[in-house]
Amino acid sequence: MSAGTEALGREPGGTAAAGAPRVLLPWRSGPFPVDWDAVFAEDGPLHVEVGFGDGRFTVRRALAEPGARFVGLEVSSGSVQRALRNVARHGVANVRIAKVGAEFAVRHLFDRGSIASIVVNFPDPWPKARHEKNRLMRPAFLELAADRLEGRGEVRLATDHEGYLEFARESAAATGLYEELRPEPPPAVFETKYALKWRAQGKPLHYVVFRRNGAPAPAFSHLERPKDMPHALLKGTLPASAELSKTVARHGGGHVILHEAATVMPGGEDRGRRWLVRATVDEPDIRQQLLVLVQQRREDEVIVRLETFGDPVVTPAVRGAVHEVAEWLARAAGLEVTERDY
Repeated sequence: MSAGTEALGREPGGTAAAGAPRVLLPWRSGPFPVDWDAVFAEDGPLHVEVGFGDGRFTVRRALAEPGARFVGLEVSSGSVQRALRNVARHGVANVRIAKVGAEFAVRHLFDRGSIASIVVNFPDPWPKARHEKNRLMRPAFLELAADRLEGRGEVRLATDHEGYLEFARESAAATGLYEELRPEPPPAVFETKYALKWRAQGKPLHYVVFRRNGAPAPAFSHLERPKDMPHALLKGTLPASAELSKTVARHGGGHVILHEAATVMPGGEDRGRRWLVRATVDEPDIRQQLLVLVQQRREDEVIVRLETFGDPVVTPAVRGAVHEVAEWLARAAGLEVTERDY
């Protein structure tokens, strides 16, 4: 087991007993896809739950199936904290949690044919027609899921929204990659936080399973970790200041937004010789806040590079952020770009 893989699977010293499993996965620090056998230190069917709420359904499944492995995906910090407490309270060792969106996670954290099931319990229905593009159960996601599911793997959906149910059924049929099943739901499905809420309001609850039918699925590649952070070199000297207006540019199927630049004041001879540019990159499956460093590296050379602060995932739009900062410097400070590595 490599040092990077071990870090994914074990709790850092001081937060748990030595060798205790680390429930919250630091997915940004390892290679893609994740080595789940190393993370869990055992094999077994791998099940994924999207948007797990307070984690009660995940925990119930983990207790009922000790030989299986469960990975919960969630973007809400509050839900992550509640689920972590639930996992700790019940002492389950076969659950891992990742704070990351479903589409990014399914594509980059999991290998082809590695997932036994993907559970989507009561997703946001995005009921307005103009918001359908935000629904998870689109054909594009179901094609991705089909590539990551094992031979007869399943996508299991529970929803209180009739329109979302029909949308998901139509999406699955459109891919040609699934057969539709309407089994009786496991009791625990309708005992989650939201299921209880909707049932108390008298709403009908629906359950459908989309099982892989053996048809070949499109292949989806993983992001590769760069050896070096994206950077550019420019010839010249940083001026005392330069004006940065809010900039929006398209890169890699998403958008880059440059918000502002600030001078770093470490003191000594370097005072005023470093700037930080705050940027947002918004891509279809991930949104990140970044810092791009501008530094006078030599007397006549300036470097622009992505800061490692926050463990940014280097995507096409992140590379675009470095590019936009370099181009801004060339325009605003009269510097010449001599090298691009992004």
